Amino acid sequence: MRRLLIVTRGIPAAGKTTRALQWVAEDPEHRARVGTDEIAAMLHPQIVAGDDDGYTMHYARREQLVVQSAIEALLRNGIDVVCDDTFLLPDYLDAARELAHRCGADLIVWDMTDIDVDECIARDRQRRKIGHRAVGEATIRMKHQLLSQHQPLAAAGARGQD
Repeated sequence: MRRLLIVTRGIPAAGKTTRALQWVAEDPEHRARVGTDEIAAMLHPQIVAGDDDGYTMHYARREQLVVQSAIEALLRNGIDVVCDDTFLLPDYLDAARELAHRCGADLIVWDMTDIDVDECIARDRQRRKIGHRAVGEATIRMKHQLLSQHQPLAAAGARGQD
């Protein structure tokens, strides 16, 4: 049976992680979630805990190496995977497509780019109020702008909702 790799696409606080956690909870024996936020916290907690001023592409490349390795290991061992990263840039979708192909998995993209930016900002503020890590309004608006500069999901050649 072919494995399944699901990637989410949306700005911060669009509900990607919530949906991914719900999906895994439906069949935790056969499903797993992999996300950059937890990998980043594991690899360089001193940077993540700070104000992100020290964050560079060096850290991002390291995170992606671990994320892709974890996804590949899980898929090759018969576990379906959801990765709840933003996947806003076409290159990231291309890498996910290649990874799924290499592992003999089907790729599905949960496109959550239609979530209102102001709703995401409100959700992010709520995260901060309850003590969770928030990315801030400026980052959310920057990601929203980035999203508007890139091709829509259909043009990127990925399958849509599950």
